[in-house]
Amino acid sequence: MDQYLESLRQVENASLERIRDYKILAGVSRVELYNSGRQALFQPGVADVINYFLRVPNCHVCVISVNWSTDFIQGALDANGVSNQPPISVYCNDLKFSKRTGLSTGTMYPRLVVASDKVAVLETQREVLASRYDSKPRLVYAGDSLTDLPALLSADVGLFVGQDDHVAKWCKLLDVEFSKPRFDENDKTLHHLLGWGSAIDIIENS
Repeated sequence: MDQYLESLRQVENASLERIRDYKILAGVSRVELYNSGRQALFQPGVADVINYFLRVPNCHVCVISVNWSTDFIQGALDANGVSNQPPISVYCNDLKFSKRTGLSTGTMYPRLVVASDKVAVLETQREVLASRYDSKPRLVYAGDSLTDLPALLSADVGLFVGQDDHVAKWCKLLDVEFSKPRFDENDKTLHHLLGWGSAIDIIENS
């Protein structure tokens, strides 16, 4: 699976290069990107889960995405009722902006392109939190697509939300059973949720 997903890096990079070369996103302001993000609708219950854990002491919530704009993601978070206290760290690609005009140059910083990039961010967070609190953190990752699967399996608790057939297929090929601790991987567990209603209970009881 990792080899297959990594093989997509060349395709994704070529797509980003076309966006840059044709200046598809050139001349766009941060405000426009933010307002575009405000049009995005979260699945029911997502904001409730995020806000719940934002209130839990020493619980750090972040967004890891292959999206191309921090401003877009922030707009979506705000519009869907996600609290900004404490602030949520966003790890994603981002556009380069002109210091003179404040508008996008059309060039993108490709920080997260394929699935392994998400895993790298997740594992960096594990190291940072372990150092900060001098203890082993418990990482929870939620995602709904095949590019999320490696991170879902790397987390201590993975929440696969939705019905993506590709994720289910790869889990079967990898002999990963939902809601069953993998004893050879420090009891890491991947859960399958059709919606977000049970997410809080699963996370707290895992």
